[in-house]
Amino acid sequence: MELLDLDARRRATSVYLADRVVPMLPEALSNDVCSLRAGEDRRAFTADLYLDAGARLVGAEIYPSLIRSRARLDYGSAQAVIEADRAEAPAPSSAADIAPEVSERIVTLAAIGRRRAALREERGGVDFDTVEAKVRLAGDGTPLEVTLRRKTEATSLIEEAMLLANEAVARSMDEAGFPSLYRVHEAPAADALAELVPLLQEFSAYRDLDVSAFVAGSPFVLQDVLDASKGRAEEELVTSLLLRSMKRAVYRPECQPHYGLASAAYTHFTSPIRRYPDLVVHRMLKARLFGRSGDFDQQRSALAWIAEHSSTMERTAEAAARESQEMKLCELLESEVGRQFDGVISGVATYGAFVRLACTAEGLLPVRCLGDEYFALDTVRRSLTGADSGRTFRLGQRVRVVLTAVDARRRRLDFRLARQER
Repeated sequence: MELLDLDARRRATSVYLADRVVPMLPEALSNDVCSLRAGEDRRAFTADLYLDAGARLVGAEIYPSLIRSRARLDYGSAQAVIEADRAEAPAPSSAADIAPEVSERIVTLAAIGRRRAALREERGGVDFDTVEAKVRLAGDGTPLEVTLRRKTEATSLIEEAMLLANEAVARSMDEAGFPSLYRVHEAPAADALAELVPLLQEFSAYRDLDVSAFVAGSPFVLQDVLDASKGRAEEELVTSLLLRSMKRAVYRPECQPHYGLASAAYTHFTSPIRRYPDLVVHRMLKARLFGRSGDFDQQRSALAWIAEHSSTMERTAEAAARESQEMKLCELLESEVGRQFDGVISGVATYGAFVRLACTAEGLLPVRCLGDEYFALDTVRRSLTGADSGRTFRLGQRVRVVLTAVDARRRRLDFRLARQER
C-alpha cells in the first residue's frame, strides 16, 4: 500500500489525453473498487449539506459512509429531463429509462444549482463561459469529428454541488484549526488588467468602464464586462483576454481566499481517485474525526511539499491534455487543406496573426500573407497595421482564411487570407 500511495503521490493527478486516460491509481481501483457502480455498495466520504429556502448553506455533516448508486446517468440524459420539465413535455427517448423519482430529483437539483450560481455571482464570483473541444476517435485512434462542449444546466448542477461540498469541508477544517490542503486563487495582477483597458475601450460597450475598479480587480466589474460582451462579436475575445489575465489556482497548506469563486475557504475534496490533494484532505478529515494515526506527523510535515508538487503536476497534466487534443484536431484537419474557414484573430506578433477557428484549432496567418507592405505591430492595441494602406488586423477581428498546411506532430496550422479578405 505504501508503494501504491507513493506512486499516486508522484503522479498527483490523472491525465486525460485525447486517446487515453493515464489514471493516478491503477485501473482496478479507479475504474472498479473505488468507482461508483449502480446497484453496488461503495465506501465513500459523505457531506450532508443543509440549505434554507434560498439555497444558502445552514449546516453540514461530514462522515465516512457506504453509498449505493441507484442509477448511472449521463449529462445529455439529465439535461433532457430538465428541458422537458421546463417545456412541460414528456421526456425524450434519451431520458425515458430514468425513474420518475430520479427525474424529480434532477429537476430539483437544477433549480438549486441555478440559485447557488446566482448567490456566487452576488458575492463576487467570476464565471467564464468557455467552449471545450473534444475530438471523437475511432478504435485505432483516427480522429472522426470534433464536438464543442458548453456548460449546461446538467453540468452546472453537478459543479455547484461539488463547489458547495468543497467549501463546506474547507470551512470545517479551517474552523477546527486542523492541518489540511486548500485550493487558493489570488486576484489578478493590476498590471495584467491595465494592459486590457485600451483594447476594451475600443469597443462601444466598454467606453464607460470604471477603469480604476477594473484595474483593482473588482470581481463585480469583471463580471459586468463579461455580461456586456454576451452575444456580441467580441465575446470570445473578451472572455479569452480576461482568462489570460487570471492567476492560476494552486494548492497550499494554509487557508486563503479563492478569488474566482469569491470563497473565503475552498479545497478539493470530491475526486480522491483522480487527484492526490483530495485524497490528502480525506486523510486529514479522518484524522480529525477519529484520531491521529502513527504516521500523522509525517503526513502533516509533507503538506507543503505535496501542495507545491500537486500544483506543478496539475499544470503538466493540463498541458499534456491540451497538446493531445490539438494534435488530434490537426490530424482531423489534414484532409481539409485548401478549404476556407471563418476565424477570429486570437493573437498578433511581428511575424503574423494567430487565427482561431470555430473548432478551437489555432494557426498562423504569416505577415507575408497580409499584403505586399510593411505591417507595424501595436502592442497596446494588439494590432498589425499596414504602413501604406493603413489596413489593420486586430485582436478579435473576424477573418476568412484558407488552410494551406498542417503539421500534426508540431500541432501547427498555416493559413492565408481568402480572396475576399485581401
